[in-house]
Amino acid sequence: MDSKVIIERPVEEVFGFVVDPSNIPSIDPSVQSVEKSSEGALDAGTTFRMRRKAPLLGKAREASMRCTAVEPNRRIELEAITGPITPAASLTFERADGGTRVRFRGEQNQVEPLKVLSPLSTRQEQNMWDKRLARLKSTLEAPQGH
Repeated sequence: MDSKVIIERPVEEVFGFVVDPSNIPSIDPSVQSVEKSSEGALDAGTTFRMRRKAPLLGKAREASMRCTAVEPNRRIELEAITGPITPAASLTFERADGGTRVRFRGEQNQVEPLKVLSPLSTRQEQNMWDKRLARLKSTLEAPQGH
């Protein structure tokens, strides 16, 4: 999966918004809650618990996430455990056209029995990330700000 957007805001503002767990529901309405489950500042090893409504079933599901790398204002890498899927993702932030280019890249890393469904679920996740980045852009570029 690979999604990109340019947001007309400084890198520091965009990165700061993205790393605040309380902002996640504004870019992904399926997320019901996100709790940091480790101590200290955001860094490699930081863990979170996220509760979200499953897109197909409508039931609430929990996922554990862990930051595997963090470079302030440049990059966040994450891995998650959500049922039989262990997705890995990165978000990068760079100055572009007077704003910030945000790029999401991810892999689902499904277990063997589910790999047959991988193309379908990858398309669905790609679509969700395109929408998340569009919401991030509209939220941060809104006249009233965030």
